[in-house]
Amino acid sequence: MAPWSHSRQPGAVALQAQAKQQQAAGDYSQATATLERALRIDAADPELWLALAQIRLAQGEPAQAADLAHRSASLAPRDTQVHQRAIELQRKAATASGRGH
Repeated sequence: MAPWSHSRQPGAVALQAQAKQQQAAGDYSQATATLERALRIDAADPELWLALAQIRLAQGEPAQAADLAHRSASLAPRDTQVHQRAIELQRKAATASGRGH
């Protein structure tokens, strides 16, 4: 089976790259705002939802991270890396919030 690929919007991809730099610099609030702008461009991009989930988990918001990761997984087909990464992040978030094992 050929790998699935969402036709990503260039503007959203550029904003995701910017958010990654902001996150690396420790500016989680700005990275969140940047990803939210990207999601206004393409709300169907599972990679954007996953990136936002990762930031929420890093900010100590596991319940919100789990919800965002679930959204990412629901947008990505099951046999993709994005889907698998989203499921793994859901597990980490559940464990961090005490809802998992």
